[in-house]
Amino acid sequence: MGGPARLVIEHAAAHTVSARAACQTIERLLRDLEARYSRYRENSLISQINRLAGTGKLTPVDEETLALLTFCERLWEQSHGLFDPTAGVLRQVWDFSRGQQGDVSELPNLLAKVGWSKVKQSVKGVGLSDAGMELDFGGVVKEYGADKAAQSLRDHGFNHALVELAGDVVAVGSKASGAPWHIGISDPEAPSKTLVTVELSNCALATSGSYQRFIEINSRRYSHFLNPQSGWPVEGAASVSVISDSCLTAGAVATVACLNIANNATAWLNEAGLPWLSIDPLGKCLGPLAP
Repeated sequence: MGGPARLVIEHAAAHTVSARAACQTIERLLRDLEARYSRYRENSLISQINRLAGTGKLTPVDEETLALLTFCERLWEQSHGLFDPTAGVLRQVWDFSRGQQGDVSELPNLLAKVGWSKVKQSVKGVGLSDAGMELDFGGVVKEYGADKAAQSLRDHGFNHALVELAGDVVAVGSKASGAPWHIGISDPEAPSKTLVTVELSNCALATSGSYQRFIEINSRRYSHFLNPQSGWPVEGAASVSVISDSCLTAGAVATVACLNIANNATAWLNEAGLPWLSIDPLGKCLGPLAP
């Protein structure tokens, strides 16, 4: 899932065994999601779809995968193409894992392999029309996993809990005392420092930002958020946090905000109608959650 996972469950001592069982169930759930949807795993469903790109062959998928594809398509439409799960091929030029920039003259060739409209879906399965295309659920599966983990806790009878996956948080109810959970939003320039603290009860907080994944060339920082229409990194917010009933929704809104330039991002966030905080590269805070 790209980061640490943490579960906090407040319960009576008599329910300790049940709480441990719930944690084990969630661990299996998350491992299964990673095994199915990670592009880093050769045997994952996503890797199988990608290997068949351009062959005309479709990969059968289940209802859960179809639901994620439908969510991605809707977000692609609402974002006017800025959110595009086929844009992963652009990493061949922008290698954020190594902090290296490749040959930008290759961008036109790579952009020809980008486009959600080239994702083919039918009752027989899913496929990619052009050779070299890639599908990547990295923009949604972590948040989806956090929501599933939270629902699993509820199903086990635990209603005072917290799920955290790589910085995204779902509050299952409130604390046992009735008080809300207090969650800190980090300062992009000093991630160990809390800039804003928010109260959560029965809702989720997702944060997207460029402060942990970037390339620095000649003292200029390039964000890992890539515009799928130009192929170049987006110059936008350093961090965007959103609160919603679901982590999947909060993460989607925050991610699209980071894919927009400043003015468009603010308009997008206001239109979403959810509590939000945007921090620009100079540290200025905007939004209803701003201090």
